[in-house]
Amino acid sequence: MINLAEFSFLSTLPTRELMKLTKTCRIQKYNSGTRIVIEGEKINDLLLVVKGQLSIMKSYGGENKTLFNIDPGDIYGEVELLNGTKALSTLVGYREFELMFIPKNEFLRLIGTYEQFAIETRELYTRRASTLLEVTKHKGQPARVITFYNVKGGAGKSVISANVAVMLARFWKKKVVLLDLNLSFGDQAILLNLPVEKHIHKLKQLKRPYNITMIEGQMTTHPESGLKVLLPPPRPELAEEISGEMISHIIDILRPHYDFIIIDTHNQMTELELKILDASNIIMLMMTMEITFVKNTRLLIDLFQRLHIPREKVKVVLNRAFKSMGLEPAKVEKSLAYAISYFIPSEGDIVVPSINKGVPFVLSRTSDGSTILESIKHICASLAGGMEKKQTWSMFSLLKEVFKLN
Repeated sequence: MINLAEFSFLSTLPTRELMKLTKTCRIQKYNSGTRIVIEGEKINDLLLVVKGQLSIMKSYGGENKTLFNIDPGDIYGEVELLNGTKALSTLVGYREFELMFIPKNEFLRLIGTYEQFAIETRELYTRRASTLLEVTKHKGQPARVITFYNVKGGAGKSVISANVAVMLARFWKKKVVLLDLNLSFGDQAILLNLPVEKHIHKLKQLKRPYNITMIEGQMTTHPESGLKVLLPPPRPELAEEISGEMISHIIDILRPHYDFIIIDTHNQMTELELKILDASNIIMLMMTMEITFVKNTRLLIDLFQRLHIPREKVKVVLNRAFKSMGLEPAKVEKSLAYAISYFIPSEGDIVVPSINKGVPFVLSRTSDGSTILESIKHICASLAGGMEKKQTWSMFSLLKEVFKLN
């Protein structure tokens, strides 16, 4: 039986209401790739994600773009139901998923009856309404900022952020910039085999306010993919001269000119990191299956909640996942009290040589057909809102292969 009290959005409702919802509301399972809501059709229910993950997408000139993703405990439909509009986006699942359908009248009754539930709904509505309503007025949208983060080193965030950025630029044909904001000890120049003559510290010598030409003048282009990279200062002591306010200014200038801004961060929680997290559309919270990572990631999730970082922004990424570590995904999710959005298998024979050669593994023939390549493709498909033709993404199939499940 589903325990709705575990979902933060419903946690303010009394037990009797949660039991009523469990008994009276329709719950249905779906296969990966199923479209639940299509942009422009009528919505009669509030959708609660019980299991799995869905992407919220819009179409621009025939191309789908992902606005955000929703995980277990998240809802969709509050903007349309409260505004009386038809569906403002399309919902599609990239993993096998399960939904609860809460009828509109029941949703409105709960809002009118319980003040705290009404407050939770209003806060969620405020965060999403401008994106869902205003974006329909424009043919395009500013860059989505995707930040890879954790306060504990060794999660592989630099390697994964580099490969995701390269794949989005090379295979999804997106305009992508990668910001190496591990300002003291950034590794992107090594991972991508780039010269280091240009870097962010040179912007300090220029008069503000910056413009796009000034910033791009200090970027380095990755030749194989066309990815633009803004590298950190050449010496660790220069990192102190780069402020969080400067980073926010740079991100604001880049947004209108790119599809994606990918950020690799330092393993800290300072004013700089807080500025980055605040500017991000999605926070990829990287972790491995070590128990210390599980503990730290749980602490970070709790901290994000206290900082009022929206739940839909935070996506847990389990890197180097394999069964011999003694933990399984379900146990990790239970310890976190949070869904794992993305799984990346452990394939050191592919990753380590790519690091040593300075060639992202998504560009190497040795990764063809590998589960790690498929996992990066899945992340990019989820972010870009599209898939390469003749490809089908099934995270459950990937998990079965990685963890040797029957």
